[in-house]
Amino acid sequence: MTDLEEALALLAAPCTDERFFQRALKALALVTQCRWAAFGRPSANKGMAEVIAFCDLKQSIPGFEFNLEGSPCEIIYQMRYPDTHLIYPNDLQQRFPDFQLIKDLGAVSYQAELILDNDGFPIGHILVMDPLPQSESTKSREFFRLLAQRIGIEYKRLLIARELAVHKQMIASTRQLMSFVDSNYRYQVVSKGYETLFGCTAADIIGKHVSELHGEEVFIHHLKPLLDKSLSGESVHTQTLIHPPHLDEPLHLNVHHNPYVDEQGLVLGSIVSAHNITDIQKAKEQTEYLAFHDVLTSLPNRLALFERISNLINIPQTTKALAIIYLDLDNFKEINDTYNHLAGDEVLQQVANVLSRVCDTSEIVARIGGDEFIIVRSSTLQNIEMREQELVQFCDNLNHQLNEQVSLNGSSLRLTASMGYYWIPPDERDISALICQADRSMYCNKRKKQLNESTQRLFSG
Repeated sequence: MTDLEEALALLAAPCTDERFFQRALKALALVTQCRWAAFGRPSANKGMAEVIAFCDLKQSIPGFEFNLEGSPCEIIYQMRYPDTHLIYPNDLQQRFPDFQLIKDLGAVSYQAELILDNDGFPIGHILVMDPLPQSESTKSREFFRLLAQRIGIEYKRLLIARELAVHKQMIASTRQLMSFVDSNYRYQVVSKGYETLFGCTAADIIGKHVSELHGEEVFIHHLKPLLDKSLSGESVHTQTLIHPPHLDEPLHLNVHHNPYVDEQGLVLGSIVSAHNITDIQKAKEQTEYLAFHDVLTSLPNRLALFERISNLINIPQTTKALAIIYLDLDNFKEINDTYNHLAGDEVLQQVANVLSRVCDTSEIVARIGGDEFIIVRSSTLQNIEMREQELVQFCDNLNHQLNEQVSLNGSSLRLTASMGYYWIPPDERDISALICQADRSMYCNKRKKQLNESTQRLFSG
């Protein structure tokens, strides 16, 4: 077998780790008939270079770091494509008299090739040195070029593999929800957080399809769209909902999906980082609920009422007429004075329940303060008189229900309410003015009721 054949055989041998570089350098030494071959790159330390692999055909030498200034390697990093090859055939000692490594080795000749990335920037170099003079040949120079390309590819592959190994270790050790999902939607790495959340070991999860862990519906509607974006090369930050089968309630997650790309730019999978924000979400929902609901009765408050009326009146009403009903409880102060404010609160809660039961779910029922409530009711009747009659019947029925169903300490209170209403004109947008009109109507009805009651007491006395 010739030196070139042996060199090609060394390069062809399967190897996916650092051993490849020793084999490649041995092949280079064989082709160039040189004793020493090395693969180096610029160091993270400024002005320095590091030897990743060093091949000595007679002894083993570990990698090391050296100062680029005053070395033959300094020249190679000043070169650019297409001039990426350098040779000192027989005067290495004279050119670099102060470079200690050359003295220690007794090298007299040097030949090197620059390794470039896809954008043409130097990422390293390969070299050979020998105690005898070298002569450059077309065969050796071409082999240099091919080997530099191959080593560049393998080195990037090695760096990516190391990076992925670190990511896997980080993912596996964290108690947060982190995972690596491949392009077939299967888990390849999962963190301790997954073990805790799903009550099983990482070995039970790895290799499973995402749908097997979360269920087909959650996968299709929540997780797959996010993974597909990530697998297309997009980084995605969103919030989503999952419901592991063994949990009573779903979980709100803040999720990052980041594509993992190989050296050819192909997306191999998605690195998923999720944080459980269920408690934060519940607190947020509770805060939003309290902002728009009355604490005592759980009905919408004044703020929510104005927003919902605004939404209604800004929708063209071609078939429906809208009425605002203003309701004020009669003699409610006497309940607080006779019993106490806790009893009054209980009565208000019962009133809210009655209003919610009597009114349709599409209608608005709100407490705007004290013993005052608002109902927004719609009607599809086109005849105005029939519409008025229907609304009056609704208010009468509402009063009947309050009279029958509100009690205290097991006894009926015979509670009534004064009500007034106002039909919303099609072009009216001032919600405060609309409520004021219904309030005036309620007040007039309350005064009439009070006068009637006074008259009845007068004649009965």
